[in-house]
Amino acid sequence: MMKVFKIVLLNGFAALMLFGCGASQKIKESNSALDQLMANKSFEIDIRTAEPQLTQAMGQIANSGLLGPGNSVSRIDVNGSGYFIRIEGDSVAAELPYYGEQQMGGGYTSNTGIKFNGITEDLEIIKDEMKQGYTIKFTIGASAETFFVATTVGNNATSSTAVRSSNRNRIRYAGKVGPLEALEK
Repeated sequence: MMKVFKIVLLNGFAALMLFGCGASQKIKESNSALDQLMANKSFEIDIRTAEPQLTQAMGQIANSGLLGPGNSVSRIDVNGSGYFIRIEGDSVAAELPYYGEQQMGGGYTSNTGIKFNGITEDLEIIKDEMKQGYTIKFTIGASAETFFVATTVGNNATSSTAVRSSNRNRIRYAGKVGPLEALEK
């Protein structure tokens, strides 16, 4: 009887520990410099890596040995190459590398990367209060192509950008957000 009592007592204690000590969600401290950049709509994302969609063609490129040391088909280091996404008011500009496949309907041009520069009417910058980060979304046309861009920015100013195109497979980029003056070359 005493043994059963100890087992019940230990199980009760374990249940209290499991349910009573649930993970508390902490609100991250605000990054006032990042908040100011987003409020002013004046910043640049310095692109550090490209993360193409994995396709059979990209697998063939990886198997051919064309990617440099330290790169993989799912993550290509482009740090220091001058690639960027720039937002100033409602004006957006980008120069990004593109690794992927062109789709039917799109014309081939001498522009192998993703480039755009113009005004977007649907720019949204939304703050995530819990994570103290931001989501940035916009659409912009360039030549005969339309780009749909969605970026998440963490409290530490790191970013992840997904670019969908009307003519190409999607691609993601990782980078760092900073003021225009600090990142411009």
